[in-house]
Amino acid sequence: MTSAEPILEVEGLVKHFPIRQGLLNREVGQVQAVAGISFEISPGETLGLVGESGCGKSTTGRVILRLLDATAGSIRFKGRDITDLSRREMRPIRSEMQIIFQDPYASLNPRMTVEEIVAEPLRIAGRSRSVIEERVGELLERVGLDPSRRHRYPREFSGGQRQRVGVARALALGPDVLILDEPVSALDVSIQAQVINLLTDLQAEFGLAFLFIAHDLAVVRHISDRVAVMYLGRIVEIASRDDIYLRATHPYTQGLLSAIPVADPSLRGTRTQVAVKGDVADPANPPSGCRFRTRCFKVQPECEDVDPPLVPFGAEGQMTACLFPEVMNVLAISGSERHGEAE
Repeated sequence: MTSAEPILEVEGLVKHFPIRQGLLNREVGQVQAVAGISFEISPGETLGLVGESGCGKSTTGRVILRLLDATAGSIRFKGRDITDLSRREMRPIRSEMQIIFQDPYASLNPRMTVEEIVAEPLRIAGRSRSVIEERVGELLERVGLDPSRRHRYPREFSGGQRQRVGVARALALGPDVLILDEPVSALDVSIQAQVINLLTDLQAEFGLAFLFIAHDLAVVRHISDRVAVMYLGRIVEIASRDDIYLRATHPYTQGLLSAIPVADPSLRGTRTQVAVKGDVADPANPPSGCRFRTRCFKVQPECEDVDPPLVPFGAEGQMTACLFPEVMNVLAISGSERHGEAE
């Protein structure tokens, strides 16, 4: 599925937002939304980016798309550094990288018909009317919508159908990378599965690379090839999907996995419980040393002074940012799932 040559490379990415106060609007501090993260994605691969609200996941996606400028670091797309490109230079690249937002209603213009919404990128790109009309019909049919309903407005569709409209719009210009910013979190569980299956089919058909941003590890499990766990602007663990879910090494990852509900009643009470106490620290004033130490169940005095780097630990390709890592399986799963037979 994956290629040796990454299509997207992020190196040391930093994004700070200034805090301003007073009549002179002076800067008095900074919110460290993204604090030096690195990862890469290959063609056809899905990297899940997971963490609690406020950890910097969505900001990461917007900086990659250059909707926000990076404070530091670099972004390379197809080998080209796009970190400091002008708006004019970015214009042809935007057709190759698209985003699908969390709220399928707020992200669609309520004054435009579905046809107009899906056609807008094609119109801006200068496609002819006949090409646009044919392409819109193809896209709507491909995402599971009736092309005959193209003249209706978003309010006339369900949440799941509106998200399908968003998917069709994102695919209009044939992108190679999709940033999926919590694309199913606003949908019912049954609809979530349908949309995830649609995305998986589209990825296989078009060879798309996904950055799948979510806070729900249970959702990410069914679509990701690799998973990066983010906490307070940093990636604290990154590994293949199976290694994250069966051999987590960072206490934050273990806590998130421990919080996943157990579907099989016979397995309840068999998992190791790992508590993540308290709330996320203030990103404008993060803790010294390890950023997770104020909530960690295994914190030691050294954690207050040393900021642990992301280093190899555990399985091949697995990396963790912890001074005291430990391989632990905190999921209560069946034998078939353990060996990937139920994936």
